[in-house]
Amino acid sequence: MKRMLLVNGSPRSDGSSAELLNMVSEKAAAAGYECERIDLGKLNISHCKGCLSCKETGECAVKDDMSPLYKKFQDADAFTVSVPVYFGNETGLLKNFIDRLYALMKMNADGSWNVRFGNVKKGVVALNCGAPDGNMIYHGAMTHLVIIMRMFGMTDVASGIVPAASSAPVRESQFTKDLMGSIDFLLSS
Repeated sequence: MKRMLLVNGSPRSDGSSAELLNMVSEKAAAAGYECERIDLGKLNISHCKGCLSCKETGECAVKDDMSPLYKKFQDADAFTVSVPVYFGNETGLLKNFIDRLYALMKMNADGSWNVRFGNVKKGVVALNCGAPDGNMIYHGAMTHLVIIMRMFGMTDVASGIVPAASSAPVRESQFTKDLMGSIDFLLSS
């Protein structure tokens, strides 16, 4: 069975980001994926120390709640991140998580990356924000996360921004419906 790892980059486990993950999980399960959700707000994940020991040993020197997530990421076939926009970008929780995934990357002599992420080839980036025009003003934040997914070796990435999000109307938003449509296409390919 294919596996999808869903990461909630919000400090809240029941807000709009979580609701978007619930919707992605429903679609992924219907497409034959086994889904596992990780709420970063419930974990103790320190920042990257920049020690580069991972380049020598292949493992991060920091031992915390991130340690078991490396294996989960490597065992996944698809990866979804849902995050609210904080001050124009992803939350610090998600940034720490992304920085710590550097332990699974190594630059080759020719400048290309050796990415040890297993089978992860499909990704979803779902941003939400309170700004009514967030779909226009936070495009840079979404693009930033899509580029990171591509650096991680994901060849197919669906993405979208749900503006003026709160957990109640997020399922009814046309922006959410458009994102879910692109996820249908992603999971069927």
